[in-house]
Amino acid sequence: MENFSGDIKSVKLDLKACSVSFVAEEGSGLKSIEYTGAKELEPDAVFADGTLTVIQRPVSIFANGIMAVNKPRLTVTIGKDTILQFLDIYLKAGDVSVNGITADWFSEVINAGNVTISGCNFLKAEISTKAGNTYISNTNLNKTVINTNAGNVNLDAIEDLDRYDIECKVKTGDVKIADEHSSGKNISIVKGAKDSDYIRINVNVGSVSVN
Repeated sequence: MENFSGDIKSVKLDLKACSVSFVAEEGSGLKSIEYTGAKELEPDAVFADGTLTVIQRPVSIFANGIMAVNKPRLTVTIGKDTILQFLDIYLKAGDVSVNGITADWFSEVINAGNVTISGCNFLKAEISTKAGNTYISNTNLNKTVINTNAGNVNLDAIEDLDRYDIECKVKTGDVKIADEHSSGKNISIVKGAKDSDYIRINVNVGSVSVN
């Protein structure tokens, strides 16, 4: 894979079987992009007009075996001073880790995999996971929606929860917001004053913890 660098505005990933890491280093702009793993799973990357686009070709029926042995991973390094217009991730199978990234809009759709977000700043975040856990910590959130079919959501925001309009729903499982806890079926907990900043979490089967 060609290693791009330069001023960057947006990132769009469309991957079939590949874990992803976003890391921040001192400075600004796109620092590097690196792929490790099976050659047959290596995605195609284009960097033009400030947008990094990475697309992975359809994966064969042997993809799970290849992933288990070679652990394909895409690592994107961006300067800490960079503010992305959007960071858009679509992933069929693999884990995602995002550390120290700032973006106006963060969008993520994962069929199977875990999401770990730490030290980020998002004006708007939309996360959808069919099967997997979502962990968010030390992150500045404004407008956030998380939908999970099967998995747990753990969110530790860096601000006082009272500044958010929070609504968490679980069809089967547990919900905990600060010191309020409930478990069972069709649970809903609403907390905080009505405000322009909100957190919406919907889980079919699993647990939600917001602190």
